[in-house]
Order: sequence, then C-alpha cells, then structure tokens
Amino acid sequence: MEDSKKKPVMIGVIVVCIIVAGLITLAKRGGGSGGIDSIPDDKMTWVKCSNPSCNAEYEMSEKQFHKEMQERFNPMARTAPPLTCEKCGKDSLFQAIKCANPSCGAVFIKGIAGPGDHPDRCPKCGHSETEDIRKKRMAGG
Repeated sequence: MEDSKKKPVMIGVIVVCIIVAGLITLAKRGGGSGGIDSIPDDKMTWVKCSNPSCNAEYEMSEKQFHKEMQERFNPMARTAPPLTCEKCGKDSLFQAIKCANPSCGAVFIKGIAGPGDHPDRCPKCGHSETEDIRKKRMAGG
C-alpha cells in the first residue's frame, strides 16, 4: 500500500476502535444510575456509636446513611467520617454489622478486624459469614 493511503486508513482504524470501545463502555454500565438514589428506601443498615458512654446500636436507612456520608466526605481523610448518633448527639456513629451467628447477634463497627482478616469477623464470637461462604465454595458446595 502506498504511503499516502496508509495514513487515512490508520486514522480510520483508530476512529473505529475508539467508537467500539465507547460502545462497550456504555453497554457495560447498564441502564441504572447505580448511585445513592438506586438504593431502595426500605433497605436498612446497622450503625453503632463509638462513644463509650453511649454505645448505641440501631438500624437506619442505608440510603440516608450514604447521603449523610456523602455530605461529610473529605477526600483528604484516611477514614470514613463519623455520623451524628441519634441517641447521644455526638459525631461518633459508624456503619456496623450484626453478627450472623444466631447464638451471638453482636453488633460491631464494620471493618474492625485486623488487616488481612474478613471485615465481618465478630469480635465477640469470632464468626465470619464471608469466611463460611468461602470455605463452602472451596469445598465445592
């Protein structure tokens, strides 16, 4: 092929590749927004107050939790900001997990397990639902 024809052909190939990549990206995103507004209004999440004189634990709307987190977001912070506890009024409320072990049921702040451990490891009984699921998967069941 002549050099004068190579350049337009190569430009055409690049343009087609960019268009195809854009279409694939749009198709992978799906139709939903995927943002906070896509969280169902009735979906709840556990929260726990880290104030030692309070230690309140309760469920709140997951949508409301994420909206409040978004309002307090600080890109320079290394950790999630605490929310205001509805019981004591202090900025000491964090997302929590309720232990899946039926004989325990402790509520604890999400991710307090040590580095390299499962974030849902209960500090009271040591149970981790994530670990159980992975063990079952590895066993083939």
